[in-house]
Amino acid sequence: MEEKKTIKCLNCGTEFAGKFCPECGQRADTKRFTIRFIFTNLLQAILSNDGGVWITLKSLFTRPGAMVIDILNGKRKSYFSPFPMLFLTLSLYIVIFSFTGSREYKLELNELTSKKYSQSLEKVEETEAGQAKQRIIKHGLYVMSICKDHYTAVMVLTIPIYILAARACYGRKNRKKYNWGEYCIPVVYATIIVTLYRCISSICFAFSTKLYDLLDDWSWVVTVVAFSMCFKKMLEFSIAKTIWKSLVLFVFYWMMLFMLIIVFGILYVIIFYENFQALSS
Repeated sequence: MEEKKTIKCLNCGTEFAGKFCPECGQRADTKRFTIRFIFTNLLQAILSNDGGVWITLKSLFTRPGAMVIDILNGKRKSYFSPFPMLFLTLSLYIVIFSFTGSREYKLELNELTSKKYSQSLEKVEETEAGQAKQRIIKHGLYVMSICKDHYTAVMVLTIPIYILAARACYGRKNRKKYNWGEYCIPVVYATIIVTLYRCISSICFAFSTKLYDLLDDWSWVVTVVAFSMCFKKMLEFSIAKTIWKSLVLFVFYWMMLFMLIIVFGILYVIIFYENFQALSS
């Protein structure tokens, strides 16, 4: 029998025969980066049935709860990793949100709101207290506009709050069964579903602003449904109980976020104490 030709792994230097290095797992046919090579690898990542984006998206909308259980039980090779999937989805949303015109539309709405406040501020007397009031309101409007323009980014950054809310609302039995990291998986996949929904709503903006506003108003319903879908198999609740618990989770999330805003508000008052002191004088 002919001996198989051995090659040297370009990553760890191990000599082996086969398609993959037994030490580090790198492919044997590692090639130089070219436009064709990059494009081919991108298509393989999206369309592959073995850990690709396509099979993960398909499972996310047909069997999200079962997919979460598969991942928690160690069956992970068939699915794209949740965090890279999240950042890929978020990048897609940023591109769509920027190029469909929905971002400019949001900015215009924020400007209209700011103008209404500016008109009321014009009536404020040009005193030290009046100027302090103007600065405080302008800072508040700036923070509100950032939250509105970057809703999805805020949602991603507050994933720890969602995890805390999920552990608080889904019962003691499940808290004992699953740890913090395991709760993170369905939360991330639910966030991906909401982000994809907002991608669709941004695309719809190109056809109708009224449709976009309608979809935007119903995003909270999509959030509750997404969490219910992703946690259903994990919690082993009935559909009605899962939806109810997810609704409580959503309310609890906003309560904790509101408390966080209050904390930052107190810090804001401490930092700009002179403005408030001038306002009260």
